Amino acid sequence: MRLDLQTLLVFDGIVVVLCGFSFVLNTATRRNDLAGRLWSVSFIGAILSVICFGIWGGTTDASWILVIGNAAYSLVSGMIWSGCRAFNGRRPYIVVVALAAAAVAVASIVTAQSQGAWQGSLVLFPVIAVFSGLAGFEALRGRLLRNVNARILAGALWVIAIYYGLRTIAFALGGPQGELFVTYFGPEISTILVTAFVLLGTISLSILQVERAGASALGDLTIGTLSVVGLLSASAFAQQWQDWLERAAARSERLAMIAIDIDSLPEINTALGRTFGDGVILQVARVVRAVAPTGALLGHPGSGRFVIVMVVTNDYDAQKIAGRIRDALVDHPIDESQSLRATASFGVVSTDAFGYDMTVLSTALDELTQLTRAEGGNHIEVGHGPRAAGTQLSDTP
Repeated sequence: MRLDLQTLLVFDGIVVVLCGFSFVLNTATRRNDLAGRLWSVSFIGAILSVICFGIWGGTTDASWILVIGNAAYSLVSGMIWSGCRAFNGRRPYIVVVALAAAAVAVASIVTAQSQGAWQGSLVLFPVIAVFSGLAGFEALRGRLLRNVNARILAGALWVIAIYYGLRTIAFALGGPQGELFVTYFGPEISTILVTAFVLLGTISLSILQVERAGASALGDLTIGTLSVVGLLSASAFAQQWQDWLERAAARSERLAMIAIDIDSLPEINTALGRTFGDGVILQVARVVRAVAPTGALLGHPGSGRFVIVMVVTNDYDAQKIAGRIRDALVDHPIDESQSLRATASFGVVSTDAFGYDMTVLSTALDELTQLTRAEGGNHIEVGHGPRAAGTQLSDTP
């Protein structure tokens, strides 16, 4: 059976409208947080673009409707990216998405006469590719990293990013009538791909929303300014960390930061259940509190991440504390009967090497812990400058 383009477009429109309406309603009734609102805007953009393209298909001269439709279409992947950043507790950069949508609208207006139905495509396609790639990357960071559905979403987003990247190249080389574009990147194939993505994306984002609303991990639950494991919550820790950096900079004092990321926490949650995973988090939190200096600032910015901020006098104080925490985790099993032990990836930075900018320090800690995990985890990486990859302190035992 061969489906014509008009049938595919009708089917795609029905899927987008039903999925979008379902997600927006679900967000409004369950948990109306920033990530949910941004993802809802993404679905609203998809619905609006479907309506605009439908109106254009039924009229003879309505290039203005394609301007609106293209701009709305660009919001889909852009707002997914912003929502993922908000979910991870990062700045959503909504202005960046809005500017990209404005650029698509302007390009659509400028090329309305020369490109007809494909007006603005040379800007729209790369915008979709870039935001889809960024969203896929963001779905594998922070709080989203621990969720299997986020990984599925990331895979789907990367497929869209690669496809639209190649579609941009094909369009630029041969135009909409080029053999390469028509054969592999025409509207029929694109419609099928987008419909599949909408279905998969709706399922993944809906599950993320439900889990976020009902069964938040320990790092996301707070009691006053503390997370439920007794360390400073993400927002309170960020405020205190910034204050420490400002006061240390004024006095030219040296601060060191230790990031502790629990190894394989998503796999633990999947294989042994969320309850066991929460036990791992509690165990690591107890060790961090027991080993860290009394005067240190202890934060729990995410379920599987802990950060220690401390005043140091030399380059080795923080490394010694990190080593003691690592050894303590090995010495104290989570479950005595099964002898299961938690391991963690450690990143160590200091203000001497990276300065007093919290964003720079946080990024450096992220890069170091990612490098440690890539090498198998359970050891310590020390950063020696903004561009350094880090130096391993000791091998995994």
